[in-house]
Amino acid sequence: MKIFFKTILSVFIVFLTLQSAKAIVTFNVVVLPVDLFKVCANYYCYPEVSEIISADVIENFNATGRINSPSLSYVRKVMASNENLRKQTYKLLGEYSKTKSLDFTALKAISKTFSANSVLIISNTVPVDKEVARRNVWEMLVLSTNFDISYPYTMETNAVLVDTVNDLVMWNNTYTKKISDNNDNFKAPNASDAYAILEYFKMYSKDILSKNISQNIYLRFFPRVIDPQPIVNDSKPEGAYFRFESDANIPALQNQLIQHQRQKYAETDEDSQEQYGDVMYSD
Repeated sequence: MKIFFKTILSVFIVFLTLQSAKAIVTFNVVVLPVDLFKVCANYYCYPEVSEIISADVIENFNATGRINSPSLSYVRKVMASNENLRKQTYKLLGEYSKTKSLDFTALKAISKTFSANSVLIISNTVPVDKEVARRNVWEMLVLSTNFDISYPYTMETNAVLVDTVNDLVMWNNTYTKKISDNNDNFKAPNASDAYAILEYFKMYSKDILSKNISQNIYLRFFPRVIDPQPIVNDSKPEGAYFRFESDANIPALQNQLIQHQRQKYAETDEDSQEQYGDVMYSD
């Protein structure tokens, strides 16, 4: 008799476990930075800011256990093996970057390839001359450094979530961030300053921007959750971004990281430094 009841209890527990597993709803989202195909395409060979943000958003999604998103490296690999899809995606991202228009046919093909029903596109630019022209961050850093330009540059990040089943925009938002210092300088006269700017953008993305984007999208899929913060292993900001911002004179550049990088470059001999500087910033 006891064996019978134990068997029944075991079956009941297994049944409840299976029902609970079925009750967990998950969504698949493909994240596409507009610079997906621009690998080592800028002067510094740094990742584009849209790629940095996208990678952090993907990490946040996958940490929730409810939103699944393929890595950028996997997306590139699949695109490389499907020339037609690669061309469609390249055209889609190019048009969105310039005009913010969406090709729903291409989006549907991308979703189908990755077994998803939603696509998130992330762009990042620096508006110039009242938005007549737009350039990427690294291009503006090179120009403002080489030509000694002082200008109140603002970085603009746009994110749009598309439902590819119904061909509609589920959510979109634009984030702006001043990237010049209080004297309107956005320059990198040496390699350590350029590296510090890269780290600053990484921290801004990881600590603030990607979390904001992830949370907003999470709420589109799960609007009735009690805690709107995505379930991640460690949801607390690392604080590195805020340490960057603590300098009242040059909030983004003059910080401990710059000093550390300058020390590292100072270890090389003087001739190497001069030659490296000439190559990086030749007239």
